[in-house]
Amino acid sequence: MTLLLHLTVANFKMTLRNRQALFWALAFPLAFVVFFALIGSFGGDSDITILAIDESDGDISRRLLTELNAMDGFSVAPRADAAAARAEIESGDFAYLLKIPRGFGASAPITLTRASGGGSAAEAAVELRLAALAMERAGVSPEFALDVESVESEGYDFRAFVLPGVALWGIMSNSVIGLAVALANYREKKILRRIKASPMRARTFFAAQIAASLGLSLIQAALILGLGSLTMGVDVRGALPSVAVIILASNVVFLNLGFIVGAYSKTAAAASGLGNLVVVPMAMLSGVFFPLDALPAALAAAMRFLPLSPMVEALRGATLSANDITDYPLQMALIAAWTALTALAAIKTFKFE
Repeated sequence: MTLLLHLTVANFKMTLRNRQALFWALAFPLAFVVFFALIGSFGGDSDITILAIDESDGDISRRLLTELNAMDGFSVAPRADAAAARAEIESGDFAYLLKIPRGFGASAPITLTRASGGGSAAEAAVELRLAALAMERAGVSPEFALDVESVESEGYDFRAFVLPGVALWGIMSNSVIGLAVALANYREKKILRRIKASPMRARTFFAAQIAASLGLSLIQAALILGLGSLTMGVDVRGALPSVAVIILASNVVFLNLGFIVGAYSKTAAAASGLGNLVVVPMAMLSGVFFPLDALPAALAAAMRFLPLSPMVEALRGATLSANDITDYPLQMALIAAWTALTALAAIKTFKFE
């Protein structure tokens, strides 16, 4: 156990000193996060649209909606049918629905329905206007109340949509390409042959490689999701245990793929090329940058069984909607199946020579 710990720490340090490994692990995905943040900044002048149903139709409610509509960054879109308006939120067309009941006040609060990918900007704006109106009328604590609820939405803001996928893409790139290149280098320099001939068990050496990569994947995910939250304004609010389980389970599959790519690569250059041949198409076809439903139906159905697809779907739900891994039994089952298949393939194909 002591040897395994020392080897794990040594592998982790070697990764941090390896500029190419750090590029794939951190710089490359972080650059994409900044890129998408800049894209979002170009559209920063667009208003947040709040659907509004005014059942009260009184002076106070009309004034509330008028003042909200006049606030910078907000626009109010009146609706008459509550069920139809809620369907617009659930479909992802809009993020907020404000419903003002008849005779609203402390006993009949306004309801703000928020899509799962929405932030708290509209909530704060409504609270601000309610407080101002109440203080104006009574000069005391607010007379009006606001209830906030979340509803699961099929759509997310584009930046929120891509962030979990970019995190997994960065981890996959490092694990597949980085590990394959390292193994090819070890093979070229006869290091693998020496390990096989040494008293140290080969499985201890590889276990240390895996442990170091798993630890690095958690750091990658934290940095990418954290930077995305800060620069994109994405509301990352998932339960950390669920996010960690998805990241670690996904990375085991990526590492197995790295061993397979490394087994077929005689040189580091070949490992890099073959690794990109695995990573890039998978990222493009697994729902990282656009919903799989955008593909033709038959192709979309097939792409859902790629290793990365269930990982992205589960991580997106865990980070943006605070769902638990138990909410994704099919996705977790697919990840487990890919873990078994890729592990078997890695064992069968890996060679020391």
